[in-house]
Amino acid sequence: MNKVILTGNSLTLEDIYNVAYNNYEVEIAEKSIQKIKKLREKLDNHLKNNPQVKIYGLNTGCGDLKDTSVSLEILENYQINLIKSHSCGSGKPIPVPYVRAMILLRLNAFAKGHSGVSYELCKLLAEMLNRNVIPYVVEEGSVGASGDLVPLALIAATVIGLPEAKAYYKGKLLPAETALKNAGLNPVKLKPKEALAMINGTNLITAFASLDYLQLENLLKHYIIAAALSLEAIRGEKNAFKKELFTLRPHNGTIYIAEKIRFLTEDSKRMSREAQEIKFPFQAEDTVGERIQDRYSFRAVPQVLGSAYEALQKLRETLQIEINSATDNPLFFEDSEGNFYALSGANFHGQPLATVIDYVKLAFTSVGLISDKRTFSLLNKYLNFGLPANLAVNPHLGESGYMIAQYSGASRAAENRVLSTPASVMSLSTAANQEDFVSMGSIGAIHLHKIVHNLKVIVSIELLTALRALQISYNWLPEHLRSLGTNSQKIFDFLTKKFEKPVGDVFLQSYLEKMLEIVNSQELPKLINL
Repeated sequence: MNKVILTGNSLTLEDIYNVAYNNYEVEIAEKSIQKIKKLREKLDNHLKNNPQVKIYGLNTGCGDLKDTSVSLEILENYQINLIKSHSCGSGKPIPVPYVRAMILLRLNAFAKGHSGVSYELCKLLAEMLNRNVIPYVVEEGSVGASGDLVPLALIAATVIGLPEAKAYYKGKLLPAETALKNAGLNPVKLKPKEALAMINGTNLITAFASLDYLQLENLLKHYIIAAALSLEAIRGEKNAFKKELFTLRPHNGTIYIAEKIRFLTEDSKRMSREAQEIKFPFQAEDTVGERIQDRYSFRAVPQVLGSAYEALQKLRETLQIEINSATDNPLFFEDSEGNFYALSGANFHGQPLATVIDYVKLAFTSVGLISDKRTFSLLNKYLNFGLPANLAVNPHLGESGYMIAQYSGASRAAENRVLSTPASVMSLSTAANQEDFVSMGSIGAIHLHKIVHNLKVIVSIELLTALRALQISYNWLPEHLRSLGTNSQKIFDFLTKKFEKPVGDVFLQSYLEKMLEIVNSQELPKLINL
């Protein structure tokens, strides 16, 4: 059944992907509906019977205006003013799947039953997802504390049908109220605290990190495959991946990556001492024979990719907590005797995510850098053990080979160095110093999103380069030494059918775009059950 039931406690990263990309329907669990309704009733009664009790954002201003009372008579207009004043973003529009994920995450937080919102608001958010009314949201403006205020305010602006708000419906960008109307929906009038509940939360950070986590899982598999093909291309040493080494330094990540390299290259005749003894046409005599050790970019694959694997595990663990958390402020509770009370805190603060996102950025930037170094090595006639310079088959006929492909990958690897600068230590004060330490997790998440794109380009270029190197040199070995590892051979055969063997220069843009499609499709890992 293509439906996700929201309880506030059971959402998974795979659920987020399915709602974001596959338009799975969402439904709020009946138990959560009852909790939402019950708490809202208690909140309304408390506000009616105890108007003198100040509760942040309910009957007070926000931020530095926390000590300013807001009278009951203007609380409805206050909701509208709060959304208007926080709708102040800039930059590129956030892709629709990512906005869908943001709405889903906000709604799942409400399903926990501690935010004090009405069921009517929750129902509209669910129906917006189910009928595909998706607000137009821009990516800049959040500092990752007090929630992702600006982007969430732009979602809320659609919810209340502000005339300035825009939303997509059936692929068209329309005034928000028109988009809702065309889908058979009506804006809601927000009740006290609901505006604050809508904009408090780490939902931009979490949406980006969740969807990009799933892409990084796929990318890591492709980097393992690319490393294996590059090792095959240079007839590399297998000893660096033997199990015995990793029993003496048993980091989970290095063990995992070494195992996968062995899985790909098992039974490779090309990666053998006998194959290394054969002189390739362009090979210097002193590089023929026993290799002893390969360079770090080949030998240290388990250590570098293993660190990224462990960073991913930490991100998944953090996200699994975050996607089932209540991240607004204040939150409402009942004691054992049924008494209602509010607690103000900082559950909206993005630091738990921001630091882990920075960790992942750094780890995967290194993955891209070491991949670029392998590509560089395959093209360098002094480093590639007898392959032609730049993998140009006939340079005397004016062929350039893949030299510029490496430039393209290097530019992405270099940008990742800039983007991986930690955002979580870049706090600036806001709200007249009431909010004096912010996480900047939203900036880190946006940077991670760009890093993911760059990583796809870098690994695609390594795959193309390793493939060309293997195609050029495949028949340079005697037949009994030509076979690659059991699974790397499957990858090689698959890619050879997709990309013709090199005769002359090719229009590399087309090759890169085709390889990017293959990376996005996840065909290669599926081919070998990686």
